[in-house]
Amino acid sequence: MKVRLENWTSSLAWDWCISRQRYFATAIPVWECQKCGHPVPASPAQCYVDPTVSPPPVPACPDCGGRLKGVEDVFDTWMDSSITPLYNTYWRRDKDKFLKLFPMSLRAQAHDIIRTWAFYTILRHLLLLDSLPWNEIMISGFIMAPDGTPMHTSKGNVIDPLPMLDKYGADAFRYYAAACTLGMDHAFQSKEVVHGGKLVLKLWNISKFIERSAGPFPIKPVPPSAKWGATDRWILSTFSGMVERATTFLEAYQFDKAMREIEGFMWHEFADHYIEMVKHRKDDSMRYTLYTVGLGLTKLMAPFMPHVTEEIFDRLFRQAEGGGSIHTSGWPEPMPRDPDVEKKGAKARDVIAKLRAWKGSKGLRLGQPIGLVHIFGTDSELLGDFLEDIKGTLRAKDVLLSRPEGLREEPDKLVPVRPKIGPVFKAKANSVVDAIGALAPKEAAERLASAGKLELTLADGTKAEIARDMVRVEMRSMVGDARVEIVQGGEMTIIVESGK
Repeated sequence: MKVRLENWTSSLAWDWCISRQRYFATAIPVWECQKCGHPVPASPAQCYVDPTVSPPPVPACPDCGGRLKGVEDVFDTWMDSSITPLYNTYWRRDKDKFLKLFPMSLRAQAHDIIRTWAFYTILRHLLLLDSLPWNEIMISGFIMAPDGTPMHTSKGNVIDPLPMLDKYGADAFRYYAAACTLGMDHAFQSKEVVHGGKLVLKLWNISKFIERSAGPFPIKPVPPSAKWGATDRWILSTFSGMVERATTFLEAYQFDKAMREIEGFMWHEFADHYIEMVKHRKDDSMRYTLYTVGLGLTKLMAPFMPHVTEEIFDRLFRQAEGGGSIHTSGWPEPMPRDPDVEKKGAKARDVIAKLRAWKGSKGLRLGQPIGLVHIFGTDSELLGDFLEDIKGTLRAKDVLLSRPEGLREEPDKLVPVRPKIGPVFKAKANSVVDAIGALAPKEAAERLASAGKLELTLADGTKAEIARDMVRVEMRSMVGDARVEIVQGGEMTIIVESGK
């Protein structure tokens, strides 16, 4: 964007023509002599005045005495708008306010008027005050039609935002705007507004959980760090890292990247994992952490979703925080981080996620009890401080960091390979399949392993011989006489014993 401004400035070959021949704009307060062309500007006492309807400050041309006529041209639009920083900072109207406010902090505009509004504003302030009008300029792109073309009423491709605002709310629309990268045009995607609505609802539901689980507020005394649970220390440290990254992005006006940081942490780390990991608890460490992270997330989301965050702050945090609005409250301050607990907590999170997915695949509710859980393998020792939360989250009988004694694999089922059986046995294929199903898996697997084939007696009394590739042996994991489930957890192995 800076290069575009530099290229435009370097390409200029003549002075800026400040007049335009249009019907509607700001009139130029000048009269011209009809005889000699001498211009007569309005007096300071007259300004501001339209010369086409108001008399000139003198009755005739001061040079030749000719008749004066008001100029019908109007100012170029950018002649007016280029002075907005001076007008907004009370230039020549309030010296104290002007000294306090000028130069302005930020100019926000789109990329199409870099060569006009941005250039003319910079030029005018350099000529008038030898100063830049603002410290920084933020350039946005256009919102295009869904197919990526510009919206035009004549083309019938204009998106009316009002129905979507009515359906999903202003905060959802603001989410979409914040998710657009500065300086780039974006084809409008209604699904992003829909997602913004879901994010509003997610934040609201998080606040309701905090209200039920962490109140009443304020929480006193704040637990010393030695009494914080390992899972709490993990999420607080992870939250602190997110605050640092999001704040850095916001200070650089990279709203889309900040939004992704905040949303990713809120939805996945905090809601999907931490909240599930502490639902079984009710202690000061958990309550303090829910309050601290919940308040911090509400503040972080406030610039993007000002309405729902104000409502949450008013209902949940205002009294404990001393009143006021969330939009005048302090920004969340990062706390000291602990990389070691972040690493360990991420391991515990992943183990719980694996076991939650396993329970779902087995048709088990998350709150349904399971038996003993064994975890062993690379980095399993990192889970030591998190065992109680792993146990409580999964409703496990117990969680042990050890390999169960007597763990073994044994045949569980013989599965006929029909594409191999059919071409060989043809009409008798179904009888062969039935005969395989009647075999004892363990004994049949042993015979198959030693001889490479199996002899079968079919229902009609005839004999059949099947080769090794005509049957697949499915194995089961056992500890003693009990069947166990093996859940793959990366480099860790997770064994779940029966809940009976």
